[in-house]
Amino acid sequence: MADNNPAPGKDGENQAKVAQKGARGQRVISNPDDVARLVMMQIDAINARKDDLTIAIKGLTDTTRQLVRAYAQQAGVIQAMRKKIEELEEKVGAKK
Repeated sequence: MADNNPAPGKDGENQAKVAQKGARGQRVISNPDDVARLVMMQIDAINARKDDLTIAIKGLTDTTRQLVRAYAQQAGVIQAMRKKIEELEEKVGAKK
């Protein structure tokens, strides 16, 4: 009896077809090798997404740290300028 499943092999095209058909629910996979291959492909896809998210989160974290440092420095400069302005205003007010 002929099997309508793509021939199992090393080429990614057949594996991708199995994954796509399985993901859409258009056919039932009964061959344990096909099931295992599909599950492993899905796990690999999930792990790739998790890696992408981890990289993105690390990038955002680094950017946030840099922004916090820059904000803290700017806030320090503003406070120092405010203090100098108040001192100068007091000197000018005292001279009048």
